[in-house]
Amino acid sequence: MIAAKRCPPAEGLIATGTYYLHQGQRKLGEESFQLFELPHRQGYQLHSALVLQWPLPHTQRVTLELEPTWRYQRLRIELEAEQHLTLARYHLEKNCVRARIEAAGRRPVEVSLAWEDALLDYPSALFVFALCKKLVLAPGESTEAQLVHISLPSLEPEQLRCRCARLFDHHETFEIGTFFVREFALRSPTQDELVHTWIDDAGVPIRIDRREQREDMRFSLVRYRLFRA
Repeated sequence: MIAAKRCPPAEGLIATGTYYLHQGQRKLGEESFQLFELPHRQGYQLHSALVLQWPLPHTQRVTLELEPTWRYQRLRIELEAEQHLTLARYHLEKNCVRARIEAAGRRPVEVSLAWEDALLDYPSALFVFALCKKLVLAPGESTEAQLVHISLPSLEPEQLRCRCARLFDHHETFEIGTFFVREFALRSPTQDELVHTWIDDAGVPIRIDRREQREDMRFSLVRYRLFRA
């Protein structure tokens, strides 16, 4: 059940929630998120904390910063596994994405890729928020797009081509209730489905099915508080 309030407990807070991640019947972990609008309509900040058992036991802290138009600005990922911390920073500029990945005992890795207003993908629910805001498609429409995918556990970005489709809107029943949802799917050039998601009127993904490293994962929203649309 959704608990909604008119006055958020923190300035700019739009929504909070928790996803459980499964692979078949096996629980892989969970992700908790917070979505903020910055003061004076300067943009948005999305935060999440993940505790996962895949592809190895680890914890993550992710911050995604976006412009008021939901255009990507910066991304920071902290990944802690086997008592080692990896820190990755990404600056998304007009024509390129620049990444710097630092890990103890290794030389920093720097990567630069052509950007061309691509979509950004990573196995975290945060990225589906922004992705669906950027896909301005009517029900039944589709378009080709460039995808910059960040892989676990290396955190290095790679370029992919994909086809994004908005399927037809409908009512769907989930564990936390029945919602009127917009349904989106991203497919590779070989028609493999990369991401499939159902989002509510506020733009919050209720469920995300995705394929990562040839394995299927499911994000199911189990707790959700919407403070304002």
